[in-house]
Amino acid sequence: PIPAAPVGRQVWDRLDILAGLPDIEPQTVEAFLPQAVNLDLLDGVSFKKGCYTGQEIVARLHYRGKVKRRMRRVHVQADTPPPPGTAILGRNRQAAGSIVLAAPSPEGGCDALAVLANDQINAPLCLKADGEPALDILQLPYALPKE
Repeated sequence: PIPAAPVGRQVWDRLDILAGLPDIEPQTVEAFLPQAVNLDLLDGVSFKKGCYTGQEIVARLHYRGKVKRRMRRVHVQADTPPPPGTAILGRNRQAAGSIVLAAPSPEGGCDALAVLANDQINAPLCLKADGEPALDILQLPYALPKE
């Protein structure tokens, strides 16, 4: 047998964050289109089969539109993980996105997945109106398309 020990939900969430895999929580149900949380890049949605609520919007965005928000991995300078749905502010303290999933980082602070507006990713990002805590964008383990 392989030795193993229980580690808890935060470790599982951190592994999902490192892998760039979204986990939709009750606070964020119906908050994101599949493309915004990169499910189209992860083969998590089919554009060729099935019927589901919102299918027309999702397919139209895939075939004709431009995705204006994408999920990215971020590091938050915070002692506790921000809950799913926490607003992220960008340039001029405008809404820039929201937290999908967050977990403590062994290096300090928290790592998170956040859906961010593409036009805000080069702006200083934060969670509160006073500019703290700050967010830094990190690399995902897969490439995002140029949009």
